[in-house]
Amino acid sequence: MRDIHVTKVVIKKPYEIVWKWLSDPLTYPNIYPFWLSEIKEVGDNLYEGTGPYGEYKFTLEINQKLGSINLKIGNESSRTRLFQLDDENTVVIHLAVRWKDMKNHLSWFFYKRGVNKDFKNAKKIIEKCK
Repeated sequence: MRDIHVTKVVIKKPYEIVWKWLSDPLTYPNIYPFWLSEIKEVGDNLYEGTGPYGEYKFTLEINQKLGSINLKIGNESSRTRLFQLDDENTVVIHLAVRWKDMKNHLSWFFYKRGVNKDFKNAKKIIEKCK
């Protein structure tokens, strides 16, 4: 079983709009419901959230010029990259690496499936916004 999972979507919106949504963790319960249902900022780039599978604390590191959104969630590093395809389309690539504590293959399978669902949901929501 591969320990790396890549999710890719093309969002039919300009880079700036996609960036605004994906770089703001306060939007995550709306666009990533598989992961989070509630979130609050508790410090400088420090967030706490709850979701269907537990509680999370994470830090945020972003660089708009490079299109990078990195989250450090316990032992996991979540990496998302945005690329402007043209004036009206943005490519979003998310890289997940299976962390050492996740020994159960079934959990990893459902995790990957949830990540894919969340990015499809984010695409749908962002494309509907004006």
